[in-house]
Amino acid sequence: MKLEKRIEKCSGKRLRDFNPLLAYVHHVFHPIAIFTNFRTFAVIIREFFLLQFLEKFRIIKIPVVNVEHELDKKVPFVPEKVSIYLDYINLWVRPLEMIAERLAFVNYGRACKKWMRMFRKLYLLAGEVYHFRLTTTNRPDYNEMREFRQIHALDPHFLCVPSLHIATVSLVYGFYRQLFIDENFTEEEIKRWQTELYQGAIDIADSVLYVKQHSVNCIPAALYLVAKNYPSFFSIDDARKFLDDMFRNQNFFAEEDADTVRNFMKQTFENYMNEGSKLPDENWSDPIKKILSEIENEKGRV
Repeated sequence: MKLEKRIEKCSGKRLRDFNPLLAYVHHVFHPIAIFTNFRTFAVIIREFFLLQFLEKFRIIKIPVVNVEHELDKKVPFVPEKVSIYLDYINLWVRPLEMIAERLAFVNYGRACKKWMRMFRKLYLLAGEVYHFRLTTTNRPDYNEMREFRQIHALDPHFLCVPSLHIATVSLVYGFYRQLFIDENFTEEEIKRWQTELYQGAIDIADSVLYVKQHSVNCIPAALYLVAKNYPSFFSIDDARKFLDDMFRNQNFFAEEDADTVRNFMKQTFENYMNEGSKLPDENWSDPIKKILSEIENEKGRV
């Protein structure tokens, strides 16, 4: 009876209808997940914020490589896409509020804990590359919108390859897709929420290029990271489909150029997978490091 009431409570709701602020209340201090949550927050602060600002102020001196590619010029700068770009946190926070209402208290806590462990691992894996080479791109000198002023103030822009934006949204989709199965969600719920999650992830992936926070070199590396390290949640074929679904139904630039961008990213991803298949799992990041070394030899360091 309780399950039926929970299903009824969530019936017909989109993920966007769930309040992300409530998710922080329910999630951060949940007794099952609280210690995992704060360990994850500590890793995020260390591997994202602290690492970049220590580099910015030259306290540490990891070599920095510019990974800008000629194909980036084919994707126009579209400032109004910044709100989608900034939605990547809420993409995984809103579903937490949904499962807080949909699942039993204990099941919800276990799901939160599992997600935060996977999320923490994501930053640690990306950190294997970041501690080898930091990466940047040429961001437009644009400060007419408050969102861009905030981004430029809080993000020194040294963690481009692999893109944590792309790695996060693809893993979010894979995680919840499996959770829906494990927790016996109804077919109607799965169809509604899984579709919304996937489209949200694709829109955010498109936006990282539109707002010039990343290069076409950044996205394949992120999908390779996820497919290589979380294959039961997000497979190689999932990554291929993800890349193929980018920049569909858009009118900002020529479809021929969109095809060129997609094909480059798909080929780069295949190169990573081919190189990675020859290596033991613990050396998964070597193909990315190899590419970054080649770019460094060609362009030099920043």
